[in-house]
Amino acid sequence: MNLKLISIFFLLTLTMTSSIAQEYKWSKKLTFLGFLKKHHIPQKIYYDMDREDRELIQEIKAGQNYTINWKKGKISTINIPVSDDLMLQIKRGKKGYSAKYVPIPYKLIEKTISIRIKNGLDKDLYRATKTHYYYKEIKEVYSKALPLHKMRRGDRVILFYTQRYRHNKPYTSPKIEACLIEINRKPYYGFLMDDNKYYDSTGVKYQRTYKTRFILPVSYKRISSRFTQSRYHPILRRYRAHLGIDYAARRGNRIVASSSGKIVFKGWKGGYGRVVEIKHPGGLKTLYAHMSRFGRYNRGDYVKQGQVIGYVGSSGRSTGPHLHFGLYKNGHAINPARYVAKRQAKKVKLKGKKYKKLRKRVSHFRPQFREVKERKSSIIKKESSKCLNCFKKLPPR
Repeated sequence: MNLKLISIFFLLTLTMTSSIAQEYKWSKKLTFLGFLKKHHIPQKIYYDMDREDRELIQEIKAGQNYTINWKKGKISTINIPVSDDLMLQIKRGKKGYSAKYVPIPYKLIEKTISIRIKNGLDKDLYRATKTHYYYKEIKEVYSKALPLHKMRRGDRVILFYTQRYRHNKPYTSPKIEACLIEINRKPYYGFLMDDNKYYDSTGVKYQRTYKTRFILPVSYKRISSRFTQSRYHPILRRYRAHLGIDYAARRGNRIVASSSGKIVFKGWKGGYGRVVEIKHPGGLKTLYAHMSRFGRYNRGDYVKQGQVIGYVGSSGRSTGPHLHFGLYKNGHAINPARYVAKRQAKKVKLKGKKYKKLRKRVSHFRPQFREVKERKSSIIKKESSKCLNCFKKLPPR
């Protein structure tokens, strides 16, 4: 028996007796049902899922890496990422296959970037990082409140950020924890707080200045749940997507059309309870769920922005009266917070405990900004790691 045959025999033996993991790429032509059929997995797994869980499967992108674990030549588990936070795990057990969403394990890496502007913010950041993510994130930090286009040669940019890594490669956009932008040598600091908004060192939030065609659909007390693709559901007690924003409000509060459009659905929709869906130009659609009762408009009617389409309730699978508000573009769920704004934006400034917490963050980062400023060269520096599948804070630099 020659060496090649011995190697093949050894690999086959290893495959049949041990567990191995292999990585694949999701084909452009492959559907999820086709994937199940290909691997002889019952399609019942898909049809038994809740509507939101099936909806999240649509987020699997062509070219996406996924992993199949083999044991004794048979599939034991399949892990398919559907977002930055969550993956669909298909597992073979004694009673057959089961599927559920679980958090993606990752390493959290802390880094620092410091550059001086030569050719423009976007160009210089791209030259230093080979990606446009950082420029996009900076625009999110300052919410179009600053004239970034007025930055001049010699102005400084400093970013302290974290990024998730899998298999020693970054797989998400950077999350900026604190940053400094100079415009004509005038410094503008930004600090990330618990509400995922950025504030200057005095506690004033950087306010968006853009106009939106969508308005808030309800008068509410608080946001009880934000848009996420990895929320732990309090009733189902498992991870699932929350493809919208929940506005906790008093039962009976009016719900209005966030934007003008045509009602394409009015009725009961599973765990969403009483639902109205409105189609808008540009491939956009809004969804209003858990209503106690409907307004006077019916399917096929055109409604104008601000007209009443229903009333707050807790129909369907709900822990209390609230409006679940969803926004979709070309059939895919997107974060409504990026599109919906109050009619009149007010200046927001942190007070009390929130302000004290901000000042602690400012004190934490102040010496780090000072240290970076003293260095002459540009910096792209790995600071720390050791954070597997966790959300805890990293140790100070």
